[in-house]
Amino acid sequence: MYKILVLFLFLVSVVSFGWGMHNYAASGDEIVSKPLTGTEGEELLPSLTKDMSPVRVFLQVSSEINIQDETNEAYRYEIDILDPLGRHVAGDKRTQTEKKEDQGSGFEKNKDNHVIDTFPVEESGQYRMAWKVIPKRAEITSIAYSLRRNVEGVNIPLMVFAGACFILGWIVLFFGRRNS
Repeated sequence: MYKILVLFLFLVSVVSFGWGMHNYAASGDEIVSKPLTGTEGEELLPSLTKDMSPVRVFLQVSSEINIQDETNEAYRYEIDILDPLGRHVAGDKRTQTEKKEDQGSGFEKNKDNHVIDTFPVEESGQYRMAWKVIPKRAEITSIAYSLRRNVEGVNIPLMVFAGACFILGWIVLFFGRRNS
């Protein structure tokens, strides 16, 4: 009986966490989704107004990589969002790594979606995005960005519930084995 309870708790935890993350990434309405050319540049974003706030920025990077080591630095990206007055309002800098799944090396095609940042629209007008995607071991095949308006934050109560189910699942698993 306890095995079914453990499985149920872990399943509820995973589904709750996945549902919360999906709602976080898919909330709001898409303003624009546009491919970028080259590996760096500056992009004028659609005019943003205060009633669109908050806005979330996404970066999609497709790449091909020959995975040889345990951890492989695929590429590094840097995004900087500037408001109409030239002030930094959002951005992110990260290195994307790919891990080897088995014993041998392998060629992989990846499509990564990165949540860059969420920001309030305090100044209506034309925003700009300075971007750079620096290939390390991967060959970049395409880059695109998208903006969503009126997005929601992470559902904290749902995440706490998912975490509690996960912890409770481990507790039931541990004490169930001791009592068997």
